[in-house]
Amino acid sequence: MTENNFYSPKNIEELVKVLEVKKKSENMFFVAGATDFAVAMNNNKMFDYVSIDLTKVKEMRSIEKNGNVIEIGACVTMDELDKSDIVRKNILGLSQAAGSVGSTQIRNRATVGGNAANAAQCADTLSALFAYGATAVMVNSKGEFREVRLEDLIVGFGKTFIEDDEALVKFKVEVKENEYSAFSKVGSRKTVTISKINNCLRIVMDGNKIVECKSYFGSVAAKPIESKMTEEAVVGKEFNDELLKELMEIGSKQIDEAIPTRSSRHYKRVAVKGIINDVYDEIKNTMEVKQ
Repeated sequence: MTENNFYSPKNIEELVKVLEVKKKSENMFFVAGATDFAVAMNNNKMFDYVSIDLTKVKEMRSIEKNGNVIEIGACVTMDELDKSDIVRKNILGLSQAAGSVGSTQIRNRATVGGNAANAAQCADTLSALFAYGATAVMVNSKGEFREVRLEDLIVGFGKTFIEDDEALVKFKVEVKENEYSAFSKVGSRKTVTISKINNCLRIVMDGNKIVECKSYFGSVAAKPIESKMTEEAVVGKEFNDELLKELMEIGSKQIDEAIPTRSSRHYKRVAVKGIINDVYDEIKNTMEVKQ
């Protein structure tokens, strides 16, 4: 005989009350898209559990722009993220990352919050969120909010610093003028694929010179790695074909440095050049459209 109950809070206030209950329980789990939870439930033979449906919490479903800060609810789906005019216009790399996740069916269910909280090595949106220095906002069982840089919140391989009585509510992303980004990945198939390696590049331009750069490679380590070699090499330079050659060479060196003993290094150090080329072309096309 099994007993499966669930909670379905409608707002933050109700969520806080549920978190008070969760704090005292060992078998309560958050559910949003359930694309990962359903698999875990089956693999771990989970029968007696209580689920907390987060999809009805209105504060976790929206995408809003306030000044130069974009707030993205944790229960926004990949499809909504991909098709959002706000995200496409201001954080193109994140839109592209969301649009590359799994299949149409998965994108209709999977959420950006789940992608982050589950901290899978192959989570596509993390590279983009890291590149933008995204902040994660949590609420606890006392109704207190906590903000942490997402990169610091995620340990990797399914581990985060989210407390047992906390729920990930939303992300904050600060955007800038003359900012460009793009995302690309390589997997074993063209569609419905899990990343073998991905890259998000974000740059800020002043005239024809790059004044700020962030580059992250995903599916390489426990969580996306920052390519400081890329960032240091491109600042102060023009975004042109000569830079592309340099970016590709740096990408290969970054892979060699990140996974020197792994068998996949030989494949990834070549594949990375292709995704860097794709990212470069996307940013170049965006620049041309804006001119």
